[in-house]
Amino acid sequence: MKISAQKIKSTIILSVLLILATKTTSAQSVIPLTVSPARQTVQVDPGSTEKTTITFFNQANVPVAGNIKVVDFIVKDKSGTPFLLEGETIPTKYSAASWIKASQDKVVIGANTSVKINLTIEVPKNASPGGRYAAVYFEPTGTLPNTREFVTQKEGEQLTTSRLTGLINIRVNGPITEEAVIKSFEVPSFLEYGPVVAKAEIYNNGSYHITPKGKITLTNAQGKIIEEYTLEEKNIFPENSRVYEAALGDKVMIGKFNVSLLAMYGDSNQMLSATQVVWLFPWKITLAVTLAIAIAIVLIVLITKKIKSRQKELESKLEKEISEIEKLKEKFKDSIPPQK
Repeated sequence: MKISAQKIKSTIILSVLLILATKTTSAQSVIPLTVSPARQTVQVDPGSTEKTTITFFNQANVPVAGNIKVVDFIVKDKSGTPFLLEGETIPTKYSAASWIKASQDKVVIGANTSVKINLTIEVPKNASPGGRYAAVYFEPTGTLPNTREFVTQKEGEQLTTSRLTGLINIRVNGPITEEAVIKSFEVPSFLEYGPVVAKAEIYNNGSYHITPKGKITLTNAQGKIIEEYTLEEKNIFPENSRVYEAALGDKVMIGKFNVSLLAMYGDSNQMLSATQVVWLFPWKITLAVTLAIAIAIVLIVLITKKIKSRQKELESKLEKEISEIEKLKEKFKDSIPPQK
């Protein structure tokens, strides 16, 4: 059996609590359950039989009984949320639940202990290369009344239960199709203030899930890197897309900037790239400052003109008074006795 390093990484225990719909609920109790690995990848050959395991942990002081079930899952949204298919059909090219047999279908997990479930994967000889996706879950049916923490349910009450799900990504060996495209790369063409928010949607049109690795980068007109955002390592399942969002740069930036996406995916490190241009200019504050300066200039000009006008008026009055004084002097010149 070939198991990728992703199974080792998934030793981080994931607890998925799905609250069941209830009628009038006056008391609830959550059973602390976890699963490991939360996600694992198994590589198989057509016609082969492989084995793996999954472990369910009960961290409560109450033994809990429940059912083990294997179902297919798909991803419908752009956030990568697994959707379990029960009583529904899934395209055969992605279905794997029918290949997997669990060693038990009903178990009791003791208080503060765990149960390991052996899984046998029987791969059909005609299985086509690519990805197959299944989920194994434990769903409690009730606690056992042998401790003080046993919850007695009254009429109209329901115990809150949890479904513990471990995801299994199966890769059927052989030539697979790896094809992804940038479905959209949204960047505003003009902004008054930063940061620049870029949204990239990558679509997987291949036959196996991919995990693009790369960066979204903001550079100025001279090519200097202002800021970089490293893409989160998200699985993109076949015929589905994921959205990446980055906020780049400072609040105040002026000029022309380039926002570029560069990523690699698949076994052969195929490239994805896109570039958009954005202009940033704080036009409102610039306009306000410009208007304030213009108003100040106009006021200075008006005040200067008024001062000059007043000065001319005073000079005119002074000249008139001087002229009148000169006339009076001429008039009374002969009546003024000569000085000895």
